Amino acid sequence: MESNIWNTAVDYLEKSRKTWWNDDYMEFLVEKVWKITKPVSIIDFGCGIGFLGELLLPILPKGSTYTGVDIGDKLLDYAKKRFQTAEYETSFEVCDLKEYAPEKKYDIAICQTVLQHIQDPISILEKMKASVKPQGMVICIELSRDVSSASLYIDGLDYSRMNLLGIEQKLRRNDLDRIGKDFEVALKLPIYMEKVGLQNIDTRVNDFMQYINPSNPEYETQLEAFMAGSYDERMTLEQKDNFVANLVNRGLTQAEANNEFESRKRIIDYLHDNKDNLSIVWSNCMFISYGYNS
Repeated sequence: MESNIWNTAVDYLEKSRKTWWNDDYMEFLVEKVWKITKPVSIIDFGCGIGFLGELLLPILPKGSTYTGVDIGDKLLDYAKKRFQTAEYETSFEVCDLKEYAPEKKYDIAICQTVLQHIQDPISILEKMKASVKPQGMVICIELSRDVSSASLYIDGLDYSRMNLLGIEQKLRRNDLDRIGKDFEVALKLPIYMEKVGLQNIDTRVNDFMQYINPSNPEYETQLEAFMAGSYDERMTLEQKDNFVANLVNRGLTQAEANNEFESRKRIIDYLHDNKDNLSIVWSNCMFISYGYNS
């Protein structure tokens, strides 16, 4: 089921990843924080369309290699096409991370927004640790949905007074209890890394902050990327019963679920009605935790 969902999400992944990083901050991590000065071999757990490979390979020392692993075969087909003319050595493997056992050791194991979708993130951390050489590095990048939700400002829409954050926090905590997926794993990763035996653990927050406004030449592209997934389609009143029933099933009261629908619809309608003249300030607050194998 999970692979089928992401296999049809190429367009969403392509658009949304553009709102996650400033390239110069990744350069800062590579050069100043991780101090990578020699070619490295990287394995990307849950690589999707290979976004991290595209971001990292141009700034890593020449001769570095990239291996992407994902359960979505269509995502990997798309990734292979993106890299077919690149001047880097890349390879891709279709596999469920829960069953994956790397056949070789790498210098770096990395993942981005993967562990929040896995019921036992520590087990994947253990696999990542096992996949790197002695003194090899494990890097996990996850966004905190609580922090990200709290960092959004839409001019002209009194978003902060809708009291959505408390309801969304309740949903996320209920989902953790109900299906075991932890959408706040970003804040726990340094502790989890300690538990699996990684050393010299540290964590950072990327510096990406987006200001979307009509005077920007890339306004339409920025807005499309911002709206991808959560705000791209209008909600209709005919959808309300199913939407509310789903939220009640996830642990909300009827009143909370109704409020969530009305608030979400108000936001989406506002964004679509004012597409030509929106000003938005937002950060996804991506946490980068890393540690070293002993």
